[in-house]
Amino acid sequence: MARRKKPMTPPEASPPDTLVTIYDGLTRQRAGLFRLVLLSAGVDAHMAGSANSWQIRVPAHAKSAAAASIAAYLSENEEPALPLPAWPAFRTWAGIGMALVILAAHLAIHFSGQTAALQRIYNASAANILNGRLYRIVTALFLHADGLHLIGNMVGLALFGTAVCSVAGFGAGSLMILVSGMAGNLLNAILLQSGHHSIGASTAVFGAVGIISAHLFSVKWQQFGHRLKTWLPLASGLALLAILGASIETDVTAHLFGYLSGCIIGMVFTSAREASPGRKTQYICLLAAVIIVLVSFLSAIFP
Repeated sequence: MARRKKPMTPPEASPPDTLVTIYDGLTRQRAGLFRLVLLSAGVDAHMAGSANSWQIRVPAHAKSAAAASIAAYLSENEEPALPLPAWPAFRTWAGIGMALVILAAHLAIHFSGQTAALQRIYNASAANILNGRLYRIVTALFLHADGLHLIGNMVGLALFGTAVCSVAGFGAGSLMILVSGMAGNLLNAILLQSGHHSIGASTAVFGAVGIISAHLFSVKWQQFGHRLKTWLPLASGLALLAILGASIETDVTAHLFGYLSGCIIGMVFTSAREASPGRKTQYICLLAAVIIVLVSFLSAIFP
C-alpha cells in the first residue's frame, strides 16, 4: 500500500497585526518618549509593563522601521556613550599626609624659639626671590602666621590634596601640588616686585584646586567637546577661589597664580596621559618632591 505524501506547508509567519517587543526594561518616562518618537514616524507603537520595567511593542511588519526610527532619534538627540578615560580613583591618605607635614614644620619652627627669624629667612620675599633666592618660593609654603592660618591650609590640603592624589597618585599628585605652589609664589613675586612678603601653603592649596578642576575639565572635554557642562569644573574652581581666597587679609594674587598654575599643570598631565603613572613613578615623584623641599631649606643655611 503506497504511502501518501503530506503536503509541504511553509513556516507560519507572524500576522501583520501581531505585536512584537523591540525594547524591554525601560523606565516609564523612557518608554513614553520612544512611543512618541515612533508615533510621530507613523509606527503604531504600544507601551506595556509596570514599575521600572516597560516594553515597547510594534506590529511585526514595522519592527525594522521602528528600530531605525529610534536609532535615528538617539543619534541626533542624545550624547554618545563614550568610554571614560582610564583614570581610576585611588584610595589615598596623601592629602592628610601633606597636612601633617605642614603641621610638623609649624611646630618645629614654633618650638625653636626663633619663629620671627626663621620666617624672615624663609618667607616669600619678592625682592629676595628676584635676586636669586628661589628657595623661598618653596620654604614659604611651610610657614604660617598662627594656628588659624595653619588649620585652614591643613583642611584645604586634606581635601583638595587628597582629591588630586586620588586621580594622579600619591607621588605625582604631591609633586604637582608642590610645583603649582612654587610657580604661584614665583609669578606673584614677579608681579608685585620688591616690598612684598607672604607665607602659607594656601598657594599650593589653590594649586590643588586648579589641578583637579583642570583634570575634570579635560575628561569632560574628551567626552562632550565644547559644551557648557565641560566648563563647569573650571567655573567651580574659580568660585572656590572667590569665596575662600579673596578676603582682605589674604594674598589674592598668590592664590590666583597658584590656581592658574595648577590648571596648566592639570591640563598638561591629563591630556598627555591615558592613565595615572605606575607605582615606581609615584615613588620617584615623591622622592623628587622631598628633595626639592630639603634642598630649599638647606639653601638658606648653606648658600
